[in-house]
Amino acid sequence: MDRFVTLERMPEGFAIPEDLAGRLAYDPSTRRLSFRGYMSKADFDRLCGLTGDWAFRRKLEELFQRCVYNERPETPGRGLLAALRRRIAPG
Repeated sequence: MDRFVTLERMPEGFAIPEDLAGRLAYDPSTRRLSFRGYMSKADFDRLCGLTGDWAFRRKLEELFQRCVYNERPETPGRGLLAALRRRIAPG
């Protein structure tokens, strides 16, 4: 699944690492920075280390959070923990 955040511009001189080129992309026409699949903490740290642009790092962190969590926090009642709660304490 692709996740994205809006980003005005890529940092000056930033180049997407070759091994992530199929997963990380920026579309300047829609201003979307997207990532396909799960972003590991190592991927996140590595990408942050490629630039000192703090605005980009904040957006990358937002994207990382979207890639890490399989479910959105605003959709309660789904997942293994919710199933266990329903079974233990039906409401």
